[in-house]
Formats: sequence, structure tokens, C-alpha cells
Amino acid sequence: MIAFCIMNTIRLFLIFLALLGYGVCAQAAPLQLFTTAGATATTGYLQRLDDQGGVLTPEQALQAQGWQSLPSSLSAGFTRSHVWLRVNILPMGAGTQRWRLRLSNALVDDVRLYQRDALGAWQLQRAGEDLPRKLWPTDYRTAVFPLQLQGGEAEVLLLRLHTKNALSVSLDIVPRDYFGDASRREYIAYGLYFGLYLMLFGFHAVFWRLSQAPESGWYLLYVGFCVSIEALTIGLPQQLFGLPVWLSDPLLGVAMALGLPIGAVFATRQLALAQVYGRLARLLTGLAWLVGGVAAVAILLGFYREAMPLVLSVSLTMIPVMLGLAIWLLVRGHRPARFYLLAFGIYYAGVTVAFLRNFGVLPATFWTDHAVALGTMLHMGVMSLRIISDYNRLKRDKEYAQRQTSELMREQNVRLESTVAVRTCELREELRRREQLEQELRAALAQAQRMREEQSDFVAMVSHEFRTPLAIINTLAQQLSRQLDAPLEKSQRRCQNIRDAGSRLMVLVDDYLTHDRMADAQPTSRFVLCDLGALLEGLLADFPQGRIAFEHRLAEGNYWCDAGLLHVAVRNLLANANRHAPAAARVQLAVWAEAGVICVSVCHPGPRIPEDEQARLFHKYYRGRQAQHSAGAGLGLYMVRRIAELHDGTAELTGYGGEVDICFRLNLRLSRSQIESEVLSVALVSC
Repeated sequence: MIAFCIMNTIRLFLIFLALLGYGVCAQAAPLQLFTTAGATATTGYLQRLDDQGGVLTPEQALQAQGWQSLPSSLSAGFTRSHVWLRVNILPMGAGTQRWRLRLSNALVDDVRLYQRDALGAWQLQRAGEDLPRKLWPTDYRTAVFPLQLQGGEAEVLLLRLHTKNALSVSLDIVPRDYFGDASRREYIAYGLYFGLYLMLFGFHAVFWRLSQAPESGWYLLYVGFCVSIEALTIGLPQQLFGLPVWLSDPLLGVAMALGLPIGAVFATRQLALAQVYGRLARLLTGLAWLVGGVAAVAILLGFYREAMPLVLSVSLTMIPVMLGLAIWLLVRGHRPARFYLLAFGIYYAGVTVAFLRNFGVLPATFWTDHAVALGTMLHMGVMSLRIISDYNRLKRDKEYAQRQTSELMREQNVRLESTVAVRTCELREELRRREQLEQELRAALAQAQRMREEQSDFVAMVSHEFRTPLAIINTLAQQLSRQLDAPLEKSQRRCQNIRDAGSRLMVLVDDYLTHDRMADAQPTSRFVLCDLGALLEGLLADFPQGRIAFEHRLAEGNYWCDAGLLHVAVRNLLANANRHAPAAARVQLAVWAEAGVICVSVCHPGPRIPEDEQARLFHKYYRGRQAQHSAGAGLGLYMVRRIAELHDGTAELTGYGGEVDICFRLNLRLSRSQIESEVLSVALVSC
């Protein structure tokens, strides 16, 4: 968009300078036509009027006040307006004369010529791509109108032009006989021109077939798109094959859109930009593919007028970028930059001239109309010489390789030594693998040793944990036997202590037996129908009255579960909460169903659990800093999580203490039918 604004500014400035010089005086006299002069250009005799909605009649347009003199041909760029052109002509000589009015641009959609007849009425002739070719006044690649003029009588010709392409047009008036001869010469020239292209294409196709070089393949695509764009631009396929505008415009637009990334890839490869600036080369080609792909899709969807300025602007912007990079690399001694500047500089010059003409900066003349063709032809010639030179270089390299063959025979001993070195390296690699296997074996032995030590520690820990309640029971039993006549309250207190020690011993037995049961790779399940509410409520008796607040929000009914394991899991959570909760606080036990999951939570107030301990509470044998002053083996929370997993569920810490309660939560997937139980049992075995 920035390039488009700059081009329009330059165009307006050039037109302003031209108008200051001779724009007004050029219309002082009509254009004189001489039958012996051949083609007569209308340069300097044209006037322009913009009709925004295309609503003016020829008479209204002739009487309008907005006519502007053109210093040269029409260069309106991509405009949505209908543009009127007026030229005053005066045929020299006498009698009736037959002429042809010829337009240079083949891509104008709607061309209308208005000429007065003998009675002064406006007569209309139409041409342009919106009109089928068979309805054109003259079978030619561009719009051509026959004129019948009276010698010595001045006339006014009005042209109304409209197109979605760049509106850059030059007009000339040609005698009828001269037009026929010139047309034949022109088609012969075009035949030679595209014949040369065909020869180049065939030559490089054969060369690519033989060499399989990627550059040759990209060059074929590059040449193919150049030929397609050039042929569609001058209107030859449209005339020869009668292509309608709904087909020719998308073909041209897509060819120009895809020609942008293909040209960018070919140019960066010729410049060898990836060797020095790989990321920049990928950025430029990626941008070109993005713009070209989006523009091609937009053109196929009917947004031709919006997409083509984008393609031309990006193409025009990439030319100075690539030339600047080539110059920079040439200064730094990059050899491919020298050839790139020679071959592509000519082509870029022609493309730049054509784009500036399309944007209306330069006038439409013979040289600007054929700048791309001339630049492309020279460019292709230089590229062909380069390919031939590369082929000769490859031939010389082949001869050099053949000479080197004899020398390779003398280097056989060196190769044998190299083979021995390779074998030695392979043996060293085998020894390294054996050492690695030995290290792995030692690691396995060390792991087995750690397991034995862990088992020994576990046995020692069990012995220590069992010894304390047994010692309490033994001591209290001796005191009872020695003091049978002791007061009743004291004996009851001793009996209660014995019961507490026995309960603790039973808890330890349950924990260690449960741990031993769950330590198997595939623990056996004992799933039965169980009243979960009654199971949880039965746990309250193991704790002081009022210590546990039980909230039952579960629907009535039995669930398939391992009641013994769930009893151990919830009891461990309650025992843990009872140890760490303040004496006056209550422990909250709740059970409810949520989205097909049975949730059991145990919450109590307490100091915040440190962050470094939160993720390790469920690890085996781990005891936090707050639990160091109480008895325990570090297995309680580990078994809670393991039991939850055996019920296809999870155990998690949802509250961390401090301002909120410490809260442990079990999420259990328990079923209420025999069929669901069997499915769950299969899942448990797979665990």
C-alpha cells in the first residue's frame, strides 16, 4: 500500500510538470492525418474526463467542464472510474478515407467509440473483453475500430474506457491498408518471439531431464509463467482461442500471483542467498508464497481488482530489495551476485518500467508497452548462456574426474588403512556398549540391594511400632495384677489405656497388612455391596464423641467396593486429622455424589502445609515436619492414595491450611450394579 501511494504521488507530479510545459497548447489545433505517414500517434492531442458512475451520455461528456489535457498517452492506473478520451482529428486530402483507430492495451474490459454521422447523431462501436470476440468490429488482439472520414473535415472522436486492470492505453490512427500490412508483420514478429521462447523451453526441459538439477526445474516454471503472462497480456490467446474474460482474467491473475513466489524462489537460488542469509531467504520466499497464494485465491473468488494491485506492489517492492541485497553481497565478495546483477538487472528494469506504466507513473508508449518482453528476452538469453557455461564446466569437471581415477588407484593403501581405522572404531564402540551394559547391570544390582535394605528397614520399623503398644499393655497388665485392690477408677483408667494400646496395635496390624496386600503387582479385590454411609458413620466410634462432624449427602443405596480398604483409607484420613487438628476444633467428614463420582472429604483447621511438602504427602514413608513429633510410619496417606487408585479414583489435597482448612478428598468411581462391578474388576486387574 505504501508503494502504491508513492507511485501515485510520482505520477501526479510528472503529469503536473508535463501540463505546465505543453499540456494546454497541445490542444490548440486538431491532429492532422496524412495517408502517406503510416500510423499517427495521438500523443499530445488527447483530453481526459473521469466519469465516476459511467452515467454520462456522449453529448453530456462533450459539454462537461472537467476535461484535462494529457501530455502523452493515458496512464490512469487501477481506477474504478469510466474514463472518457477526446481527440480532434483533421484528415488531410480530399474524398472519403478509411482509417483504423487502434488501442495498445489488450486488457481493457469495455471500450466504446462514439463518432458523429452525417446527420450529427452519435454512432456507437463497442469492443473490449466483456464483449465476445466475434462481436468486435475488427478481429485483432486489441480493440480496433474502423473509421470513415472525409478529407478536410475536422471531427471529434470520443472513447469511453473501463477495466479492472491497469488502465494504461496509447492510441494511434492507421490507414486501413497500412494496418493490414502492419498486422501481418506484427504476427510474424510475435511468432518468432514466442518460437524462441518455445525453443528455450524445450532446450531447458531436455537439460532438466538429463541433469535433474533443481535450478533447471525452477527455471522451467519461471519461463513457463513468464510466457503465459506475456501472451495473456498482449491478448494473443484471447484472440486465437476466443477466451472469454471470465477465463482469461483469472488465468492472467493467477499466473501473475503465482509468478511472484516462483520468481522469488528462482531469484534467491540464483543469488545463493541461503548460503549467507538463510533466514532472510526463507522470509522473502515465505512472504512471496503468502502474498501470491492469498492473491491467487482472492482472484479465483472474484476479487481481481483488489488482488492485482497487491501483487504488483509487492513485486515492485521486492525488486529493489533483491537488487540491494545483490549489490551488498557483491561488495562482500559473494560471487553469484555478479551474475545475478547482470541477468536479473535487465529483467527487473523491464518489469519496473511495466509496473510504473500500470500504476500510471510512466506513459504508455511502444517502449513501456514492450519493456517486459525486451527485458525478458535479454534475460533469457543471458540465463541460457549461463546454463551452457555451467554445462561446459560440468564437462570439464568430468574430464578432470577421469584423470583423477588413475591417481585413486595409487591411494588404495591409504583407503585400506582407513578401513582398518574404521574397524578399530567399531571395536571400540562394541567395547563401549559392553561397558554400558555392565553399568546397567551394576545399577540393577544396586537397586536390588536398595530394595533389600528397604525391606529390612520396614521390618525394623514394624518391630519398633509394635513394641510400644505391647510394652504399654504388658506394663498395665502387671500393675493390675499387683494392685488388685486398687480403686475402681484407677483400674478402669488402666483398662482403658490397655484398650487404647490394643486399638493402636490393631490399627498398625491393619495398616501393615493392607500395605502388604497392596504391594502386589495385581492386588486381589474383595468388592461387595456395601452401605457406604453406614461404613463411614461406623468410623465415628473410634474417635472421641463430638470430635467428628459427619455430613451425609449421598443417596440411599449400596455400592460395590472393597469395604475393608475404604475403612482403612477413611480411618487413616480421620486419624491424621485427629492428630493435627486443634483440641477444640471439629473434623469435618462429608460424602456426596458429583458427576458420577463418589466424593469423600476430611477437612480440619490447622497451620499451612509448606509448599515443598504439599506434593510429597502421598509418598511412601514420607512424614512432614509437623508429623515428626507424633508416632507413625509414613504409610497412611500413601495407602489412602493407593486404595483410591484401586477404586478407579484419586486422592488429592484440596486445602492447604492457614486461612482455609486442610482438606483431603477421595474421588471414587463406585458402581451400584453387578455388571458395572465386573467391568470395574477388570479395570482393577489391569492396574
